Amino acid sequence: MEEYDAPESSFERTEPYGVNPFRMTSRNNGLSGITLPLVSVIIVNYNYGRFLWQAVTSVFEQTYTNIECIIVDNASTDESGSVLAQVEQVFPQATIIRCAENGGQSAASMKGYAASSGQYVVFLDADDFLLPECLATHIFVHLSVRIPVGFTSGDMAQSVGPRLVLGTMSGLSDYVCSGRGRRDNLLRRIDHVCKELWPFEAPDEAIAQDVHYVPPEKATGWVWSATSGNCFRREALQLFLDNRHLPDLRACTDAYLLRGIGMVIGSILIDRPLAVYRLHGQNVFSRSPQLNGIAVHDRGAPSDNDLLARRLVMDHLVDNFAFFAGRLYDPHALLWTLRRLDRIAPKLPPKLPGCKTYLGGKVLESIDSVKALFGCWKSVCLLLALHVSVPTIIGFLCRRRDHVLKEKRSG
Repeated sequence: MEEYDAPESSFERTEPYGVNPFRMTSRNNGLSGITLPLVSVIIVNYNYGRFLWQAVTSVFEQTYTNIECIIVDNASTDESGSVLAQVEQVFPQATIIRCAENGGQSAASMKGYAASSGQYVVFLDADDFLLPECLATHIFVHLSVRIPVGFTSGDMAQSVGPRLVLGTMSGLSDYVCSGRGRRDNLLRRIDHVCKELWPFEAPDEAIAQDVHYVPPEKATGWVWSATSGNCFRREALQLFLDNRHLPDLRACTDAYLLRGIGMVIGSILIDRPLAVYRLHGQNVFSRSPQLNGIAVHDRGAPSDNDLLARRLVMDHLVDNFAFFAGRLYDPHALLWTLRRLDRIAPKLPPKLPGCKTYLGGKVLESIDSVKALFGCWKSVCLLLALHVSVPTIIGFLCRRRDHVLKEKRSG
């Protein structure tokens, strides 16, 4: 491969990357040793060498300085190798993970996450890039918002090649315009209540009007930006990345993470473009910039992973029913979350004969966990509400009882 010629950058930094130069000192009201949170930016790349350099430099040109950058290359065969070699020279603090084979976006994201240590995590697609205030705005909102949500989702501009086409993502804008996310006094500015905790230039006063809450019960439609526009709490990711089936979702990892975290914990929308979503003809999902009322992806095609992502979320919640129900203030909220997931169109096909819904079949398979929490009678009522037929319930429970008795005799 020819050596990659990195474009010149006018950006200069006097402080080392990944180190917060604004460490609080004992002069700052006793905040000795306190630093702002570390943000891990994980870039997953597969044959996007022509875009990778801009993605990487956009991370290191952030106004927010306490960052680490982890690049996971999925066995690229294009010029990515040369770009990564240049990255190692210019940004030696970046961590580069080279995969022996292309295991897909989700598996690579999990590897990057395992290598990260930030309290906040951003997954940046290699064909997108961040605007300079992106991370500072996300972290400012996380530290200022009164509701400890699982992630913030900033708006994204859309470009075709180098040319800007749109300044927003339609799902996010639709929710903002609906007014459903407005909450009085939602943002308590961290720079106002404790100046010592925010040493950077703060967003303007209008930021309070640009922050919108998406509670779990409102997170049924797609209201967020794509992968690169989101900033996750590490604790929220831990709840959903511990899923051995997630690598089956080779693309559109955001469809799994945003739906899962958003529907269990909630999220915040930031009505400002913080990154750029690039359309270039080889995108896995979108085929063109958005048009009102027109689908820009091939619905039902192999590239449409929304059904698989929803199934993985539902399976993960049901398989870990006792865990999630035990940590929610109201265990019944988990049931409502699952039912909302099951009703999203297009619906998942039924899992078992005699079950009209996918969720009904999945709950029937995991009935022991449900019974342990709600008891037998409530569990049967739940199955009936999920359109599982009475003969199917009776037959399944009898087979389960016979299996248990057989195991006891053999033991």
